Amino acid sequence: MGISLKLLAAAAALATSFGVANAATLRVALQDDPDSLDPAIGGTYTGRIVFAALCDKLVDINEKLDIVPQLATEWKLNDAGTEMTFTLRNGVTFQDGTPFDAEAVKFNIERMKTMKDSKRKAELAPVDSVDVIDATHVKLKLTQPFAPLLAVLTDRAGMMVSPTAAKKEGEFSTHPVCAGPYQFKERKARDSITFEKYPGYWNASQIGYDQLQYFIIPDSTVRLSRLQAGDLEAAERIAPTDLASVRADSKLALHTAPGLAVSHLMISVGADEKGQTPLGKEARLRKALELSLDRNVINQVAFNGEFIPDNQMIPPSSAFYSKSHAIPARDIDKAKALIAEVGGEAPKLQITYENSLTDGRVAQIVQSLASEAGFQVELLPLETTTAIERYLAGNFQAYIGNWSGRADPDPTLYSFFGSDGSQNVNHYKNPKMDETLLAARKETDEAKRKALYEQAADIYLSDLPTIPLYHPNWFYAARADVAGITIYPDGILRLTGVKPTK
Repeated sequence: MGISLKLLAAAAALATSFGVANAATLRVALQDDPDSLDPAIGGTYTGRIVFAALCDKLVDINEKLDIVPQLATEWKLNDAGTEMTFTLRNGVTFQDGTPFDAEAVKFNIERMKTMKDSKRKAELAPVDSVDVIDATHVKLKLTQPFAPLLAVLTDRAGMMVSPTAAKKEGEFSTHPVCAGPYQFKERKARDSITFEKYPGYWNASQIGYDQLQYFIIPDSTVRLSRLQAGDLEAAERIAPTDLASVRADSKLALHTAPGLAVSHLMISVGADEKGQTPLGKEARLRKALELSLDRNVINQVAFNGEFIPDNQMIPPSSAFYSKSHAIPARDIDKAKALIAEVGGEAPKLQITYENSLTDGRVAQIVQSLASEAGFQVELLPLETTTAIERYLAGNFQAYIGNWSGRADPDPTLYSFFGSDGSQNVNHYKNPKMDETLLAARKETDEAKRKALYEQAADIYLSDLPTIPLYHPNWFYAARADVAGITIYPDGILRLTGVKPTK
């Protein structure tokens, strides 16, 4: 009996070493390893999922894309549209015990505007100053009206980090401290990120798990098989080809939402070596490449028809979607004619992408379709972290980009097409586009904003610095005994209300 007990104890220890958790742990599989866990410099979709556990924001969205309170309970814009006053939630603390107050908001906004590597500078550029009124009231003064302000603050620009932690020596992202429901415990590169519930969280009663672990599992088939085996409680981005298996499994539940996201083929068009290729310099060749593709074929072959083929960065569900720019039909003859008009043969093209099943399928289909117009396409699949590093450095000729989308068009269109946009890594510059996007930022009349974004669509669909391909719908799968999961159009797994049923 003694030997059996020892064996059982050894087996239990071994199971624990491989990440088997107790019932109070929520284990979630992510497709990609997030980049920096500092909201000032983070730039990935999976980073946004992790931040939902770590960093509350001033405001959030609901499933209908309405702006709703989070750390701020109320807000008021003055008649001129140049001052936004926030009432802050009382009694909130960061995970190191530092009080969350108006001074903390001022610190965060100024940090994001001035940090050397901050990706939030363009998003917060219209904020001229931050005035502390009292502990629970803070005023953002703008240089001019800025229609997307609240929408911008529903994402990383609105995430609050502890001023105490951020002022310490060393890199903040290695031990981030925020005001969210879970506090950072450990990160293993390309493997896992572990959090523990923060007992001082202002809404702790609605947080149902004591521990949270994210596991980095790039292969969607492996994510699903581990979920089916009970090694995970939830997994994001279930492949459309696996949806039938999830729907047929009584031990699993499928959680879906129509997406704001877009997948697109970015092309370097700048003055550097990557952009100074025939494809980078000549919009007619980029148009020829687009005409060689069939978005419906990509959707059917890669995604079983579960996604939305489209040629725009903004999804059809948006009020700002341009209805005057229909998806161009595939036209090989016209593509070849454009190539001949430019002169010479169709150029060679190297497509870099994250080595996931989804992007791999899309890349292979693009390669096959484009070859019929004469394009010689080389595929360069890279491990996720390496691919993202190349993307952020603009080190690619073409890149399959996946953008999770935003409720307002500005964070998408300005980020990618504004000269100083945070995602303008392919170095696109068009003064008319800058003028149009800046005008849309200042315009508070919705009809006039729609007209401006119509102009923006005219410009980018003519210049084609990127070729939008489709809008994914979000597919999460979870164990059936996990309650409270609701996926919003931004594709983020929120933890409030999520709990085990047994």
